[in-house]
Amino acid sequence: MIVLLPILSEKENDDAFLETALKGATHVILLIVVDADSKQEFGFATSQIQKARKVLEEVKTAIGKKRKKSEDILEWGDTKSKIMNLALLRKVDKVTLKNQDNQYFKELVEALEKEKISVEVL
Repeated sequence: MIVLLPILSEKENDDAFLETALKGATHVILLIVVDADSKQEFGFATSQIQKARKVLEEVKTAIGKKRKKSEDILEWGDTKSKIMNLALLRKVDKVTLKNQDNQYFKELVEALEKEKISVEVL
């Protein structure tokens, strides 16, 4: 099973989240989207690339310990469209997201579901 795990905050490196998110996965695609128009509470702005990379490296280490294959992708642009496009292009089985309490996150989940992309919010 291919899982797309976008790094949208500094909280995706949580062990309990990763334990559930990686269950059944054979391949994990980690995605960081650098969005120049990013809202402070959603995604990463250009000035936060180092924070995003740090979280990504911690998640990659956790995935490696579980002996699962992974790859990481860094994209520039609109967070929502980049996640949707990559999910469709790579034919992922599900997109797993760490729950956030803001409007941008809710819009992302709704947009993915509208495109009939399997979404798991933990």
